[in-house]
Amino acid sequence: MAWIMFTIGLILALLSLLLSLSKVVKGNVKTIAMMRVLGYDNKACSNTILGAYRPFACVGFIIGTLYQYALLKLIITFVFSDVEIVPAYNFDWIVLLITLVAFIIVYELTMVFFSFRIRKTPLKCVMTE
Repeated sequence: MAWIMFTIGLILALLSLLLSLSKVVKGNVKTIAMMRVLGYDNKACSNTILGAYRPFACVGFIIGTLYQYALLKLIITFVFSDVEIVPAYNFDWIVLLITLVAFIIVYELTMVFFSFRIRKTPLKCVMTE
């Protein structure tokens, strides 16, 4: 049951991350092009467009962790209350640390990928208006 919830949560989290960041980059194409025309380097463009989302990702990780823990605790308490031998479910700090490191690595790799997409933004979109 925990692995099913883990897999579904992971898929939903990755898809929402990719969809939201692609929408942010697409929505700021003109802003990125203008920044590049004005002389900002690619790092400054990426930090301006994508850097503001790091605190929200951390808050999302914390809320998601609390949600997963509460959901598993409720399922074990109410769904399996009739079962005689149910293993105890406690919070595992080592798994939290491993998950946090994996989250940071995946999130930063996604930011690097979208920074490359920002770097490839054409300057033509500013010249057409």
